[in-house]
Amino acid sequence: MRLWKPAPACSIFSSQDAALAGSDPRPWLLLADGAGSSAVSELGARGVVSGLNCLLHTLDRQVATLLDAEQTPAPEEGRRLALLLVKHARGLLADLAAEHRRPLKDFRCTLLLAIPGQRHLLWLKIGDGALVIERTQAAAAPGREQPAGLETLGRAGKGEFANQTTFVDEQLQPDDVQSGLLSMEGIGGVALMSDGAADRLVSRDGRQVSGQLGQWFQALREGRLKRRGLTQRFYAEDFTDKTGGDDCSITLTARP
Repeated sequence: MRLWKPAPACSIFSSQDAALAGSDPRPWLLLADGAGSSAVSELGARGVVSGLNCLLHTLDRQVATLLDAEQTPAPEEGRRLALLLVKHARGLLADLAAEHRRPLKDFRCTLLLAIPGQRHLLWLKIGDGALVIERTQAAAAPGREQPAGLETLGRAGKGEFANQTTFVDEQLQPDDVQSGLLSMEGIGGVALMSDGAADRLVSRDGRQVSGQLGQWFQALREGRLKRRGLTQRFYAEDFTDKTGGDDCSITLTARP
């Protein structure tokens, strides 16, 4: 099995969304989408993404123990870390609410997170948007891989009515937090996207993912994918046709 190494990453985000991707000391992806009904949710999204980024650097030794070891970690270990990250995210929003003298609901946002380790992947999802992995299979040439399929992780996260979803806020319960641990065997890429991007790239039930994402993974691992190209594609007329017009953000990383 090829070990996952610090990988190329790319992201774009807009308006009420915030997204970060990194590869030091390991690949990681974060994306938060501020609630449209909340007055300053863009501050909440940015605060959560920035704060969790700092926390992950602080907890890297703990993360390495969970995701890099050869032995398979117990599911409850991954769940414990996921809930710790969510608790911290809610604390970040509480701090913003106190600083700006506003109710916490004014800052609420959705949250997507993925950390590919050497052996295992930790993922976390609160609310809508989509978390997609690229499954690979060995190609004929030794040491080469080819795309074998794209799949989503977690439930769709949308409610019965338009724009109804779950947020990081004072109402959030542990059962609202979707998370899991996966073996990194056969995973070639990971992408997080807000609901505006998911409208364009993932079917409503999450069962189908556009092949465009596979092309972006390949371009990323070859060093050809640029933020400018992503932005131009996302706002092209043929790409936005018959969509809700929501802000669209994406962040992705791929095995080199």
